[in-house]
Amino acid sequence: MGVLFLALRRFRLENNFRGISYGLIVGLLSALGQLALFGAYHGSANTSVVTVITSLFPLVTVILAVIFLRERLTRTQVAGIGFAIVAIAIFSF
Repeated sequence: MGVLFLALRRFRLENNFRGISYGLIVGLLSALGQLALFGAYHGSANTSVVTVITSLFPLVTVILAVIFLRERLTRTQVAGIGFAIVAIAIFSF
């Protein structure tokens, strides 16, 4: 269905080396992350902690945005980050 939609919109791939490089890096890191997740589930790690930590991946994005893009956080966002850190601590015990 998606291919049909793209064909109807006359979608064309670009041959931009930088874009292809970023796509490959993202794909490789995603695959590595999934392998690490499955390894954590297969090992002796507490699955509830692993699941909570992996579900907080947007937290990394927010922290990187603050560091590199100089984004400003609102009080609500800071409270959310605090709650996320507390959730990790609670589930680890």
